[in-house]
Amino acid sequence: MKRVFNRSYLRALAVILLAAFSVKGISQELEFAVHIDPVISWMGTNSSDYISEGVKPGVNIGLNVLLYFDDHYAISTGISLISAGGRQSVIEPHRMIFNNLQPLVLTGDEIRYNLRYMSIPLGLRLQTDQIGNLTYFTDIGFDIRMLVKSTVDLPANQPPVDNENARKEVYGLNAGWHIHAGVEYDLNTDLTLVGGIGYDQDFFDITKDLKDVDQPEDRSGLRMLRIMMGIKF
Repeated sequence: MKRVFNRSYLRALAVILLAAFSVKGISQELEFAVHIDPVISWMGTNSSDYISEGVKPGVNIGLNVLLYFDDHYAISTGISLISAGGRQSVIEPHRMIFNNLQPLVLTGDEIRYNLRYMSIPLGLRLQTDQIGNLTYFTDIGFDIRMLVKSTVDLPANQPPVDNENARKEVYGLNAGWHIHAGVEYDLNTDLTLVGGIGYDQDFFDITKDLKDVDQPEDRSGLRMLRIMMGIKF
């Protein structure tokens, strides 16, 4: 499974790189950055019916596009593929609905959400003048996230539920906001190294509250801490 996961992300990165270099050859006014960001994600909720059980590692790979309208300001956008998720347990037993089964989640049992999104950000980037080889920047904006794949693990269930399709339990579209800060290191070539840290958070609920099986009403949103690593060209 891990081998398949790695191949899929390598293929996505190859396609993104090919598209970026093709567009770069046409337009010299835009700047591009390819990034591979380790992600720590978790799910926050506004309901006491759910308890967070910790974080889940993931990755965010993609292409950033910068359109400068001043030496210190740019519109930022792009596209990325995010692998993230969260872990929750329940206070009261309730049933979940999958394609082929309807397991009962008992009190204290952990629900692990494995989520993969295609994300399109739109932000405002502010940056300093270059100081030596370094340029400092921040980026604040919004994101549209479209669900590509969602699965759920119920490790305490008997028998355990592993990688079960969660299309009926998870919304297909979400939106959120982000704030990123970092530094660029000019290599004195056509390439610049980019590093930093970022925080992303959803506006809306990830999980559906299915009335026909009396699931508790809540709003569970995704939170992500990103370690940004990339190359700008």
